[in-house]
Amino acid sequence: MDDMYKTTTVDAAESYIAERRSEDSGDRAAMTKHAPKSSDEFEYINWIRTELPPASPDLEVGPGDDCAIMRVKQDRQALKIDTVIEGKHFILSGRGPKPTAVMGPAATPEEVGRKAITRCLSDMAAMGATPSSVLISVTLPTGAPVSLRELVFKGVAKTCATYGVTLAGGDTQSWDGPLSLSVAMTGAMDGVRPALRAGAAPGDVVAITGSLGGSILGKHLRFEPRIAEGRFLAEKGVSAMIDLSDGLSGDLTRICEESGARFAVGADIAAEAVPVSKSARRLAKLEGKGAERALHHSLHDGEDFELLFIVKPNRWKKIVKEWPFDVPIRALGMMRPLAKGEPLVRILKKGEPEALEVMSWVHQL
Repeated sequence: MDDMYKTTTVDAAESYIAERRSEDSGDRAAMTKHAPKSSDEFEYINWIRTELPPASPDLEVGPGDDCAIMRVKQDRQALKIDTVIEGKHFILSGRGPKPTAVMGPAATPEEVGRKAITRCLSDMAAMGATPSSVLISVTLPTGAPVSLRELVFKGVAKTCATYGVTLAGGDTQSWDGPLSLSVAMTGAMDGVRPALRAGAAPGDVVAITGSLGGSILGKHLRFEPRIAEGRFLAEKGVSAMIDLSDGLSGDLTRICEESGARFAVGADIAAEAVPVSKSARRLAKLEGKGAERALHHSLHDGEDFELLFIVKPNRWKKIVKEWPFDVPIRALGMMRPLAKGEPLVRILKKGEPEALEVMSWVHQL
């Protein structure tokens, strides 16, 4: 991707977002027509085609045909698919159970559209990929108001524009069930070796971006995928990387398991090094608990969408020295040879190791 293309994409995205902000502020002259009130799928698709965010020049055929056609270079491509479902990944404002402080805020339709895209963006970040195009399938509740389908698409389109991702096509359906969005995304490696979950070795540093815990209070809807940070880390040759969607205890365990084909490895992390977020402390306070409970949230809560990465000590020093981003990074501990009978992940409290139980999110099928 050359600088001219990058500039064109950014300029187009900024123009699109500025136009939509003008609409939001009530500037009727700049406002495009609303989604059709008709329940006809094809009328809705035709409206979407008039509202699409900027597309890559590599998009040869966009929404409206049987398939989208993208021109691709002879390079590795990252592929990802993910689904968000009402009642499981979000509570939709005005529908379903009334949110409580511990359950977190209800999502607006725009936030739902945004989250559907940013979850895939976060996985691209964990590979070091540059997101390029997306397909989305939206299943609406039967009889859903026109504002729902309009605002969900608005969230999708704004997010694609913000991150320079081409919305290449998709599908719409309705059913007697909750709102659901499935997103398939492609990303370009551009010659960079992908950062896999496997690759950790004894002596490597365990490190993380940002802070952890309490995402249910709002971060799970509004997080920033660490795309530039992930690219930087992949270029610096990290040993392994994963985005924290399920929780630190579970995702670090997965890195140990996936790396076990080469080395039997475990990880030791220091309790005092874990970056406990303000949200984790607030959530613990709402529960009537203290610092130990806040640490629990930081270790086990899901949907932080920060990057957990493993890196050689000499490369870690270079990353710290050259880190160009506002989001902080910190070392949590070290990878170690795994002796028979030892737990994969241990937490050191005042220097004493104890097994870290995996209490992070596990999808039940």
